[in-house]
Amino acid sequence: MITSTKKRLSATVYYLLTGLGLSVPAFLAMGRVLPRWAFGAVMTPGSLAEIHLLFLGVMLTIACGVLYQIVPIAFQAPPISRRVLGWHLPIHVLSVMWMVAGFLVSDWRLVGTGGLILVVALAAYLRLVLASYRAARNKTQVHRSLVFPMASLAVVLVVGLWQAWWPAGATEPVVHTHVLFGVVAFWVGLVLVFSYKLFPMFVISHGYRASLSRTIGLFYAGAALLLLDAWLPESGWRVGVRTVAGVAIIASMVSFGVDMRAVWRASKRRRVVMPVYEAAVINAVLGTGVTWVMIALMAGSMRWLLPGGYLVWFGGLLPLMFAYMQKMVPFLWFEYRFSKRPERKTAPLIDDMVPARPAKIAMILYGTGVLAGWVAMVAVAAGFRGAGGFASAGEGAKGAEWGAGVIQTLCWLAAMLEAVGAATLWGSLRHVLTIGGPRPADEDAGGEGSSPAGP
Repeated sequence: MITSTKKRLSATVYYLLTGLGLSVPAFLAMGRVLPRWAFGAVMTPGSLAEIHLLFLGVMLTIACGVLYQIVPIAFQAPPISRRVLGWHLPIHVLSVMWMVAGFLVSDWRLVGTGGLILVVALAAYLRLVLASYRAARNKTQVHRSLVFPMASLAVVLVVGLWQAWWPAGATEPVVHTHVLFGVVAFWVGLVLVFSYKLFPMFVISHGYRASLSRTIGLFYAGAALLLLDAWLPESGWRVGVRTVAGVAIIASMVSFGVDMRAVWRASKRRRVVMPVYEAAVINAVLGTGVTWVMIALMAGSMRWLLPGGYLVWFGGLLPLMFAYMQKMVPFLWFEYRFSKRPERKTAPLIDDMVPARPAKIAMILYGTGVLAGWVAMVAVAAGFRGAGGFASAGEGAKGAEWGAGVIQTLCWLAAMLEAVGAATLWGSLRHVLTIGGPRPADEDAGGEGSSPAGP
């Protein structure tokens, strides 16, 4: 008699751990580029390599894993073939490394070739996801709203390839379009949409009132106006468009905050576990960061835009993924190792599978690193003196040298803490996959052992 049909661990786990693992070297490298970001140098070869390693190597890898699992489960859609793991994940990671190498040596052909391989592999992967998505039986508002961030991803990829293969065409509006669709329309939009599904699921909340359509409507209306702003000539009209866009996106953050608060208040859990607390705090930080960015844009202040962008990215998007991983990996391991098996009665609770102390230490280390980096960014913005650098201990070269040293120290501290935090969390989640030992082989109806469990 077969006791379980889950003979393979979900491919999602491999995507999540790979993305989290890639974040460790990415954070270590940030010690060199973060001081340059603080002073506004975001288009250097090292900076571009770091940005794409984090966005594509870390975050997009994690997002692909989440899509693999969430579409069939959340929307009652056909499962996606597990064979995708064997070809897409290695091609994806190698293409990102190819792009990073191209950025480091300033070879746009290398960047374009790596980007083209990434896009082709991603298109083949998303074709499978789309087939499952279209066949979903539970077509909720979240299901319908995924169209917006996924369409934005297509624009990001097309514009990115355009810049790589035709660098002369990478004018300021084109670059702004790439950044806008990449950071705002895709990443922030994707997190907003998924939060309306994942946060209530992890909080175990129902009976609340929330409006995803209101939040998304305001958010993407503002994003569309920001795109228009990027292509308009400098004028009073452009300032007006930018202001309306900022107000719309800030209003969407308020709507999102109100809805997440309603979800929290309607929780049916007897105890709210630490990852859920972390997600609640990070959602608040994300909303604050987006609001900060919009205010800086409306004020036309690039130097204050950068600390807000750092807060959105490192204080919101990345740690929210890390918090949700602490719920997803244990669930998927339990489903594979214990679900419908006799030994499930002695299995630990899903919420107790991740070692509590290491996971908490990991998030504290990461959060402290984010704070150190943000303080450095704010300090530079507050004491900025143009290309001459940072002066805080007094006027002249001595004060600038002292201030630059402080900023360098804070940035390296941020990089080390974030890297150690990510590595500690990776170890904690990897430990989950050892609970219960190897999965016993199932027995068929005749009492004979079946083939061993998969990897």
